Amino acid sequence: MRRLGWITPVSHGRVQCGASKAGAVTVPRFSPGHVDALPAQHPEVDSTQLRSIRKGRRSPLAVLATEQQSAAPA
Repeated sequence: MRRLGWITPVSHGRVQCGASKAGAVTVPRFSPGHVDALPAQHPEVDSTQLRSIRKGRRSPLAVLATEQQSAAPA
């Protein structure tokens, strides 16, 4: 959804992963209101299907990203 430009982070924060300082990573933070509004703004996306995608499977949003890139003016 970020790659499609549908949502952007409102801030970024450092999160500790593991026991060492080297495990800290910066993660984007999104507004709950913006996330909640996505299904209404993009009814073409089956939200239930997105939530059921198993790890390692290609997201149905990848097709939309490809279509959007091919439709962009050169």
